[in-house]
Amino acid sequence: MRRHIHNFETLTHKGVTDEAIDNGIQAAEVRRCKKCKHEALFLMNKKGDWFPLFEEEESNERDILLA
Repeated sequence: MRRHIHNFETLTHKGVTDEAIDNGIQAAEVRRCKKCKHEALFLMNKKGDWFPLFEEEESNERDILLA
């Protein structure tokens, strides 16, 4: 099964609280995949690196059968 690679575009920028800044989060934004429309929250750390808040698990045929 071939894994879909998301092609995200930014939808909105979110405000960051003082507490989040104290914990190393500098910015947040919601992004949507242009192809499948999946939305995810991305955070930026002090180094300027963006990363998704939640990692997606790879699904496989067995996951579908168990559901």
